[in-house]
Amino acid sequence: MKDIKFSIKVMISFLIVIFISFSAYSLYLINNSPLDAVAGGWTVDKHVLLVQVGNKSRLAKVSIKEVLVNDNNEPREVKIQESNSLKGFIISSNFEGEEESKYNFRDLNSVGLQTNSDPQKQLDKLNKGTATKDDKIYAISIINDEIIHKVIIKYRFLWLSYEKVIST
Repeated sequence: MKDIKFSIKVMISFLIVIFISFSAYSLYLINNSPLDAVAGGWTVDKHVLLVQVGNKSRLAKVSIKEVLVNDNNEPREVKIQESNSLKGFIISSNFEGEEESKYNFRDLNSVGLQTNSDPQKQLDKLNKGTATKDDKIYAISIINDEIIHKVIIKYRFLWLSYEKVIST
């Protein structure tokens, strides 16, 4: 009987430690967004915007779920470019032109941002001459009918949902 009570106490203690650890890690993740995003370029009329994005985490991919502009409006068109530091990105109001066909435009939900794809780290590697074609970089290409003042990126990382706002 003593052994059963002791086993129950050990099990309860173990579950409490697991719960506290999970809660602490969740709190850490909430306060440390894994997505790095910065406006990387735009057309003169600001109807087309390129937002460089990357995953600072070493743990798991980031999944972008939705991109909105200005007052939570859906843009006319949005794609994600997947490239490497040596090739870079293209800023264009047409995803299907001759020059654009040389770049990899994909649907937003079809790409998970690889771990350690932070744009600043990739730029540092390029500047040091250590970048390779295997180093993936990502950018969200947005086409809108009005000037883009703000971009809202909704994404998931592990079990948490996030929202990142970029002002242009």
